[in-house]
Amino acid sequence: MTEDTGDVGNGYRWEIWQEGSTSCMTVYGVEAAFGASWSNTEDFLARVGLHFNQTQTHTQIGNIFAEFAETKTEVGGGLTYIGIYGWTVDPLVEYYILEDWGATKPAGTASDGTPRTSRGTIEVDGATYDVWTKFREGKPAITGPSEDFEQYFSIRQTARQCGRVSVSEHFSKWEELGLPLGKFHEAKWLLEAQDNSGSIEFTTATVAVE
Repeated sequence: MTEDTGDVGNGYRWEIWQEGSTSCMTVYGVEAAFGASWSNTEDFLARVGLHFNQTQTHTQIGNIFAEFAETKTEVGGGLTYIGIYGWTVDPLVEYYILEDWGATKPAGTASDGTPRTSRGTIEVDGATYDVWTKFREGKPAITGPSEDFEQYFSIRQTARQCGRVSVSEHFSKWEELGLPLGKFHEAKWLLEAQDNSGSIEFTTATVAVE
């Protein structure tokens, strides 16, 4: 398992995490745009976006939104996630807003084959998202190598490769469903891949607060 992180500039930060992987990431230095490629990965995460200091909730930070355009390839099945990603603390939550994916649409089964819990649907940006949660026990997290935490997922019912994402609206609607969020660590554009090979190019990627 390897991990590295650094500053892009203009408030953006990049991070790469990989396990059992031959992978690379290229940060373009233009907002959150990046490219990545991976081969026979066990688990690979590449992300760029805004990094927070774990002292504010999303309502204290302001209205977070994002825009993107991307192209991708995928070989070998497995799972590929593309969307907005991050963590909160107090409570410890790992969250995903998935806009696109590979051959397998993420849904009610986690990557380890165990079930996720359906929390219903929400409407954001004129689209319907399925909301799922999953409790993770003894897994790597931003607070340590073996932690217990909840995962939240908004999964768009129809994949897209470009558009605007009203990120804070997802957070508010999760909370209306009884899913608490804590103080924010990050909100970044993500590529995550498991058990496959492929590549991605974000020609546009922004995360901003208004």
